[in-house]
Amino acid sequence: MKACVIGGKGKVGNYLMPMLVRAGYEVYSVSRGKTEFYLDVPELKQVHEVYLTRGSEDFEASIAALDCDVVVDMICFTESDMLRLIDAIKGRVKHYVACGSLWYHGQSDIVPVKEEDCRNPTGTYGIQKLAMADALRRLWKEEGFPGTIVHPGHICAPGHLIINPQGNRNVQIFRDLMEGNEVPLPNLGLETVHHVHAEDIAGIMFAAIQKGEVSFGEDFHAASERAVSLAGFCREVASWYGKEANLTFHSLEEFKSLVTEEEYAQALEHISRSPAASMEKVKTLLGYTPRSTYDTVKECLKAPIYGLL
Repeated sequence: MKACVIGGKGKVGNYLMPMLVRAGYEVYSVSRGKTEFYLDVPELKQVHEVYLTRGSEDFEASIAALDCDVVVDMICFTESDMLRLIDAIKGRVKHYVACGSLWYHGQSDIVPVKEEDCRNPTGTYGIQKLAMADALRRLWKEEGFPGTIVHPGHICAPGHLIINPQGNRNVQIFRDLMEGNEVPLPNLGLETVHHVHAEDIAGIMFAAIQKGEVSFGEDFHAASERAVSLAGFCREVASWYGKEANLTFHSLEEFKSLVTEEEYAQALEHISRSPAASMEKVKTLLGYTPRSTYDTVKECLKAPIYGLL
């Protein structure tokens, strides 16, 4: 059996490829350049490295020429790119797994949101991820093409900056909570964020591959068991250091004046969607249960880039 992971050098690929190796697959990592894997595990030494650039004339044909049973596509962002690749591998591949995004939901009318709920994305990124999901469902129903799409929340991995309780990537927020300093939040701090460990995304993708036809034509969320509110996130993190969160609440206009332009843009992208995804389908159909948000965050905060735990 052969499997390739397009974008294999990324956070999820580093966890998924060892799973595939242990399951007996001959694994190919497809990436643009000769960067190192960031996990140091023996299984990654067995992975074949292939260097290709999406958008190049021979990209799809080169993937097809690998003649893999499983193709995992971590770096597809448009329906048209996905369909070009599918045209090249159709009839050869036994399972195609694409990476989507929780942003294919847009804003939620009911929470936790199930995969079939609130498919009303805002912004090109979410709109294209929904188009990919709908296309895979249609291709399975009409042509029997074995495709699955997995939609991650805010991806976390040790050594990488994660979304903080303001909804941006400012490391100082975690330090302020540790020291009992004031932390400003937008509105009443009731908007939500929904993290997921990269290893859990890999685990869900691997479970879908192992289940085979059960997952064909389906979308699956990839997130922690429960979303958390900004204020609740602050209070939890502060408690790890024996502190009470010192929070202030501000209108969006006031909040904008208290953070940088980049931090505000990041926060607005996240809180305007406030994801809160149900993981029931993953548990029921794939038999996989992800770790909690706080277990994920605690692990990530141990990294030297934070210098906290």
